[in-house]
Amino acid sequence: MKFVLFFLGVCLAQAALNPEDLRDRVFDQNKEYRYTYKGVVKSGVPKSSDLYSGMKIEAEVRLQFPTDKDVLMILEKVNISSVRGKLESPEEREIRRLTKDTKDSIERQPEERHRNAFDLDFLRSTEFSLWDSVEDSSEESRRSDPRSEERRLNEQLRRQQSQESRKSSREEYKSSWEASDEVSEEVSKQDMSELRKHLEKPCKVRYEKGNVTKIECQKDEPNESVNIKRGVWSMFQMTMDPKDTETLDKDSKDKTKSNRAFDKSSEKLFRIMEQDVSGQCETQYDVRESRLQKNLYEVTKTKDFKNCLQKAEKLHSIVDAKKTEKSDDKLESSSVSRLLVVSDKLRSDKFLIQRAESRSQHVLQPYDKEGGEVVTYTKQSLQLKDSKTMSEDTKRIPEPRDSEIKGNLSFVFDQERKPNTEERRQEKTEEKKERIEKLCKEISRHMKHSVSEEAPKKFIQLVKELRQLSEKQMKEILKELITKPLNKGEQKVQRLTDEEVKEKNQTRQVLLDAVSVSGKWEALKAVRELMELRKLSESESEQCLTGLSLSIQPCPSTTREMLEIAKSQRSQESKKIRTAAWLSLGNMIDGMVSKRREGQIKKRFPKDQDQQEEIKREYARELLKGIEEDKPEEEKLIFLRAIRNAGLEHCTDRLKEIILGRESDSNCQEVRLRAIDALEKIAKKLPNKVRQIALRVFQNPEKCEGERIRAYELMMKTKPSLSFLELIAQSTQRETSNQVGQYVYTDMKSLSESKLPKDKEMSKKCKVALRLCKPFNKGIQYSTSRKFQLSDKNLDMGVSLDLKTIMNKKSILPRDTRVQLRLNALGYDMRVLEWAWRTQGVQTMIDSLLNKKTEEKKSIFDYMMKSTKQSNDQYRKDKQLKQKNVADLEIEKIQQKLPIETRREQEPRIFSWFQWFNKEVSFQEWDKEELKKLVREGKLPMSDLEEKLSQGMKTNLKKTSLLLDQALLFSTPLGFPMHLNMTSAVVIKSDMHTKLEVSPRLFREDRPREQKEVRRIETELKSNQTIVLFTIGKMTVVTPVLKSGVAINITLNTTVPVSGKLSMDMDTKKTKLTFETPEEELELLKLKSRLSVFTEEKKVRKDRSGKLREEVRRQEYLIKGKKIQKQPTEFNLTYGREELGLEFRLNSSMISRINKEKTAPYQPLCGPVDLRLSVRPGENRPKEVEISVEQTEVPASSSERSEEQKKAQRVEINVIAKNERQPRQMRIKIQTEDEQVEEDPRRRRLDSREDKIPRKFLVRSPREKEPETSAETQSRVRQQNKQQTRRSISIRIDRSRIPQLESWDSKVCVDAVVQYPTNNDYRLIQDNIVSADVDAKWGADCSGRGPRVQINATWQKSVQQRREERREEAAEWESSGQYSKKGLTQSQERSIKSILKSFPSFWMWEESDGKRVETHESSERASSASVEKSSASIEQSERSGEYSSEEYKERKQSRNLYRQCLRDRRDGQRYSRSCREAVRLRSQLRELDVEIRSQNVPAWVLQGRSAVRRYLQHIFYDRTSIDEDEVMNPWDLMRIRATVDAPEREMNVTISGPRREMNITRVPLKNVPLWFPSTRSYLTEQVMDRITKNKYSPYCKVQANDKIRTFDDVEYKYRIGKCDHVLAKDASPDERFLVLVSKPEEQRPEKTVKVFLQGTKVELRIPRDTTSQESIQPISQESRQSQETIEGRAPSKGETSEREPSQPSSRHQSQDKGAIQQTFSSMEMQSGSSSSSEKMHQHKPVQVTIDGSVQQFQPNKVRLIRQDSSPHSKVICTLRRRGNSVELRSSEHGLTVKVDPDNVQVLVSHDYRSKLAGLCGNFDGEQTNEYEGPREEIYKSPKEFCQSYMVPSKQCEAEGRKQPVMRNIMITRLNDKNEEQACFSKTPVAQCPEDSKKAKSEVRSVEFHCLPKELQSTQKMIKLHKTKPLGDKLQGKSTDLVQDVEAELECREMTVQQ
Repeated sequence: MKFVLFFLGVCLAQAALNPEDLRDRVFDQNKEYRYTYKGVVKSGVPKSSDLYSGMKIEAEVRLQFPTDKDVLMILEKVNISSVRGKLESPEEREIRRLTKDTKDSIERQPEERHRNAFDLDFLRSTEFSLWDSVEDSSEESRRSDPRSEERRLNEQLRRQQSQESRKSSREEYKSSWEASDEVSEEVSKQDMSELRKHLEKPCKVRYEKGNVTKIECQKDEPNESVNIKRGVWSMFQMTMDPKDTETLDKDSKDKTKSNRAFDKSSEKLFRIMEQDVSGQCETQYDVRESRLQKNLYEVTKTKDFKNCLQKAEKLHSIVDAKKTEKSDDKLESSSVSRLLVVSDKLRSDKFLIQRAESRSQHVLQPYDKEGGEVVTYTKQSLQLKDSKTMSEDTKRIPEPRDSEIKGNLSFVFDQERKPNTEERRQEKTEEKKERIEKLCKEISRHMKHSVSEEAPKKFIQLVKELRQLSEKQMKEILKELITKPLNKGEQKVQRLTDEEVKEKNQTRQVLLDAVSVSGKWEALKAVRELMELRKLSESESEQCLTGLSLSIQPCPSTTREMLEIAKSQRSQESKKIRTAAWLSLGNMIDGMVSKRREGQIKKRFPKDQDQQEEIKREYARELLKGIEEDKPEEEKLIFLRAIRNAGLEHCTDRLKEIILGRESDSNCQEVRLRAIDALEKIAKKLPNKVRQIALRVFQNPEKCEGERIRAYELMMKTKPSLSFLELIAQSTQRETSNQVGQYVYTDMKSLSESKLPKDKEMSKKCKVALRLCKPFNKGIQYSTSRKFQLSDKNLDMGVSLDLKTIMNKKSILPRDTRVQLRLNALGYDMRVLEWAWRTQGVQTMIDSLLNKKTEEKKSIFDYMMKSTKQSNDQYRKDKQLKQKNVADLEIEKIQQKLPIETRREQEPRIFSWFQWFNKEVSFQEWDKEELKKLVREGKLPMSDLEEKLSQGMKTNLKKTSLLLDQALLFSTPLGFPMHLNMTSAVVIKSDMHTKLEVSPRLFREDRPREQKEVRRIETELKSNQTIVLFTIGKMTVVTPVLKSGVAINITLNTTVPVSGKLSMDMDTKKTKLTFETPEEELELLKLKSRLSVFTEEKKVRKDRSGKLREEVRRQEYLIKGKKIQKQPTEFNLTYGREELGLEFRLNSSMISRINKEKTAPYQPLCGPVDLRLSVRPGENRPKEVEISVEQTEVPASSSERSEEQKKAQRVEINVIAKNERQPRQMRIKIQTEDEQVEEDPRRRRLDSREDKIPRKFLVRSPREKEPETSAETQSRVRQQNKQQTRRSISIRIDRSRIPQLESWDSKVCVDAVVQYPTNNDYRLIQDNIVSADVDAKWGADCSGRGPRVQINATWQKSVQQRREERREEAAEWESSGQYSKKGLTQSQERSIKSILKSFPSFWMWEESDGKRVETHESSERASSASVEKSSASIEQSERSGEYSSEEYKERKQSRNLYRQCLRDRRDGQRYSRSCREAVRLRSQLRELDVEIRSQNVPAWVLQGRSAVRRYLQHIFYDRTSIDEDEVMNPWDLMRIRATVDAPEREMNVTISGPRREMNITRVPLKNVPLWFPSTRSYLTEQVMDRITKNKYSPYCKVQANDKIRTFDDVEYKYRIGKCDHVLAKDASPDERFLVLVSKPEEQRPEKTVKVFLQGTKVELRIPRDTTSQESIQPISQESRQSQETIEGRAPSKGETSEREPSQPSSRHQSQDKGAIQQTFSSMEMQSGSSSSSEKMHQHKPVQVTIDGSVQQFQPNKVRLIRQDSSPHSKVICTLRRRGNSVELRSSEHGLTVKVDPDNVQVLVSHDYRSKLAGLCGNFDGEQTNEYEGPREEIYKSPKEFCQSYMVPSKQCEAEGRKQPVMRNIMITRLNDKNEEQACFSKTPVAQCPEDSKKAKSEVRSVEFHCLPKELQSTQKMIKLHKTKPLGDKLQGKSTDLVQDVEAELECREMTVQQ
């Protein structure tokens, strides 16, 4: 029964389907179908305006099916029309109507009613008229319908009613939304004839199951016509059932067969990759069966253009840009198609498309938010008009004649057309030549006087004309138009004037500029021929080759052409051309072999992998030939840069050999650096291999800093993983080079803070890796990597300026500097440019310019002519003939015994290179010989130039170029190509007339020697700089006869005229500058942007001669952006008309894309933009303005000064505006003077918070003594601290009145006084302050009755800081019970106990509401408990309530420092590390008090003050409290108090006004530009220490505990013996000083110091007396190990040679002081051993030996050591004694030596960087090579390092002992080839002399370098190593052997028997 029912159902279903009825309604064999096809394209900016432009195409499509799969198609009645106009909504029409009644009605209408008519017309959903489709079916199908007549009539009636309703609704909608001003113009038949002829040609299509697989057309039919047909056929592309198609919807776990699930479903939803004219992209199908008719389906297709296997796009660009990861595409496309299909359900391949409609849009949105979108909409419709069976009477479509397969549906870009005949080609050549020559002349004419805005536009047209030339045309035209420049003889023969020759040369230059950016391989061949004919100079050849390599699309043929140019004879003759050719070749190789640029569908490069590899290997071989081992360095550098540009991975192995192989030792450092750079592009292809190479370099500490930093940068370009970044960061923890460590840290930090989209992923990784990185912050003198970025999220743009410096340890100049400019726009990251330079060996030249001696008072021009002594032969001869004194002879003996190699710089070389979009286009190496001449002789070969400058030199520069040329081509669904291009051209014109006169001559080599100083300089300059930049961007739909789209034109015109004179008088120090003012209006800056829609129609017309000429008819509509803003935002500013006599005017007008008013015109895609900055004459225009500056010395205002200080410095600036009727003048006087005053520095301004605090806790008494110091020292220091430096700055400004604005002259008076301690304060008990007072008055006079502002600022210790100091001191008293044992009386003990009882109450005071201090309850319960319990209670109270854990640790540490410092002082270590840190903390001034008084100030000052207060309250809202109760301050007074914490991280701020007080807590100090000074050092030193991170004052110290601290802060231990050791020596060729140190008695700490300065020997030794030594407590071994290095400072300038009065200690105390001062005084009376030591020496003289003469040196005396016995001779150095120490200072030599009984300290200036040798190190800023020996050898042991600087002498040797010598050990061995080798140790090892034997030795592991023994150079080294160390010859060599050797540390003299 079930079977019967199933059979019955099948029969009923078969009957219902009725296949015989569907047979005539589907595509079938022998059928003809007629369709009506319409396509419309419209472009515009819908958010700004409803204006649009576009085109439409209409045609009838006739299809004939000869077979089931072959279709013949022909287009009939083809018409193309241009459309343009404006869509208008009903609301806009109503508004327009209301405008006629009242003008204000528009303003009352809400903006929400403005709908986007342009959007709605194209994107509204369309409902298909299903019954209309059925009506339009063929009559045969209606006749075959078996339904009854009654049913037919009912259906017809229902359809008629439905049609009428739909028709009325359509008419109503059409009447509501219509194009109010649309204009449609059909292309004429004459212009359409050529295109219509091709479009109406038949074509044959393979059509299988709804897919077009092949298109066959006539061979002569162009791609333009075939593409339009592809657009039509794309409407027929359809898949009804995907069962035989691979879909994208199948799940990974679904194991069912392919797509069988769709067979039984009436609704299908699937995704496939479908081909159409736009490419093969993902297509979403939605197939639904219609409910109104059987076998009728609605099909909806949507395309996803982001997922495409192939897209029809083509990209051309002269710049390289990298798409940012995860960035949105700025150009987005979408497409939706809807079809009505009649289909057989059982056979999906049988169907008929009744109607189809497709809508697409292409949106360019450069901004991040809404607005500024450029949109192109397309609409296609296909309507079945008729279908019938073909009969004999049917007109058959012929098959294509001479057919050719054109491919599938994919769009094909048109190739360049070539002329058909030779005659036609020649005719076109003449025409093109005329056009090119005409354009060149027009551009030259536009640049003749001033640059016109038409010049860059014409230049773009010229480039386009050149790009259309064939190879033969290019050669013919360029050979004829580009000729050699005419000389004077040829000019006379041709009878040309100078103006004609100038114009001809300019026309020639314009053509060369255009050829260099034409981007045609034909141009490259033409340039080659011109180079061979010598028609191009070196600079012109370089310009053409570089420009063509950037603009050309490289292929094997063009690259081969460039290779031949690089090998040509012309390139070999010129280094400039050869460099440019090889660099250009590298750029072209990179463009040829690199991956296909995004969007490009075709590259002229073989697709076969084997052929590609062969081409790469061929070019790699050519490039590698230039870096062979035997090639000179110059050639290697050129080829390495070419390899870097090429980026061929086949060069990796060779580069690795240069960097790491055995050849690396023979190559210079510059070659290795360039080899590392050459791996940059290879790193993207072989990241792992390149990373391994770079990591080996980076981890090798023996490599120089430059190589390691470049290796690090290379690793960062390989896209390292997080784990690898963490590995690099972890390596900084053990990094020994400060240069490398700081660069890595700063680079990672800047990357982690980067906001650019390109660095987004790397930023996240660096943030994590920084946790493991050691923070390096050494100062500006070390290598850094910084990023300065600006970004705007709304505009989605960003710019980054990267500054990378690799510093030079031997110079103040950076060794390597690079500046990179990056731009992020439109989702792409562009490395726009990089400019870099590298210097070496130029420090001597800089020293000659900057190292002036103050007493010589010479100008910089004199030092430009200065001769460097060490390289002047005449100076050397004079020095040899000069009579030598005793000191010189002794130095020679020392040099013979201990030769110290001179630290010479490398050869002077400067390299510079320039990269444009990551392509190196220029490389320049400055001539070494010229630099040597400049450095050694101090002369420049510029005599001829100076002669021309004195007569007047004219310089004219005119340059045209393309900055940007980028085009993206893709297809629209209609088959029309769309062009999205942007072109930017720049024209630069520079006219300069320069005149320079120097008296006497500056650059004359025959200048008389007696005329040393330049007396006068006169300069005259007339200059006019003009830059015109034109940028055009288009989004265009192109057909052979018509173009339409959107265009934006941006023009920037800048003009800077300068005309003036400069006069400098060196004698009077007067400078005068005069410049002229413009007589008429000048436009300084003009920016104009216009956005429009346009159509262009090509028309062919006959001229008068009968020739056909193409004309372009362009119609354009300007987009004004009224949909965003009804009126543009305007900004107008005018200034200076009356004030300056010159009116500066700024006018701007713009449309904001988000309807937000802005003053910056930065919205070019929204509407017109105008910006204009101009200057024109104003009222009483001055003809010229004269500015004079004069520097003089005037008598000081104070009469109390000494004779040397009676002068003050004054600078007068006079500005005179010369006008005949009303001249005006402004005079500025700036006077500065310093005076020394004696004043009590303990001043403190109290406020209400401190009323209840006893004054003794706020201000220290002058009777308080410094602990552990003697009375003499106390008196001297007290007297020094009274000396204050008061610097006064006075500014007076007198200005004449402004006519018509002012009635009287105005004056401004500013008096500023800064007072600070003259001497550095190293006391623990100190209370100094720094103050600054400013008094500003202005108005008619400076009497103070007008506006006035007074500011008084004081930096002092805070209350909290003083309280902490008291706690530390009290805690030390409590913990030290030894005072009672040292003689404290009972009254003194009772005084201490009473003070200790009062301390707990004071410790627990807390501030409440910022005003009052309350006493803690525990203060009343304080009792005289034991010392341990009180101390514990103090710590417990601190931990429990008042401080956090971090603060407690800091306070406890500071207390421990104070206690430790006192212990060190008792042990004789006055300047230990604990004392230095304790003094640093106690000398900080953590509080700033500012009082501001104002009277009669303008309103804007009060408004600004209120605005600042509101801003602070807003920013620190959560940390701000405001108090208005009981605040009664004077109305004109404002008080500000800022208190910073000890680490100087945060501060608390209190701002008190007249009626309110605002407290802000925990303000980060890094966000506030405040600085809190210290009294421990000079203000200048503090500023420099902040910049250099405490590296400004380098010093070296030899301490009593045998510890030595070097200039680079390396500390080691070495016991100096009787032998002299070189402590510090100037190892430069100047040899300015030598310092020796020795220790005559090993058991005593005294040291003997010998200083050699300019032929003078000074010997210092401060003995320690026996009596004082016995009172000194012995120093234990533990305390000696805990003692740290001692910091020394330069002596104060205020000290005199007179002896300071000694004030003996006294018990007398004033009654108004507290018990604390009494206790301090009594304790100082019983001070420890160091005090007694000073007492023993306070009246005893010290013996000083000067040139063998022993002299007595009394305390507190100053002695001048002169060059000879004359009292007026030059002072060499100054000796000063302070207590028991002696100081030698030489300002000329930058040397200071301090000697006391225990320590020796050496201070030098920064000029000695990397020029020193000795126990103090080389002073190069690094710590890895601190143990550098006399011959620059590096030791690993400090003991061997010190022994290498020991001066051999028999006097210092003990009886029977010998001093070991440093020698390189040699051993012999046989290598793998059985050849004998001599292996030398890379570092010298201590060995006993020949006549001695070892007494003590150590076994050490030593590295050896092996050389073939038979070499002559090896034999020399064998002989040499026995006599002296080999120096640094083996330092950089490879390690071939590691072996243990015996270092002989002590030697004994051999007896005769031995």
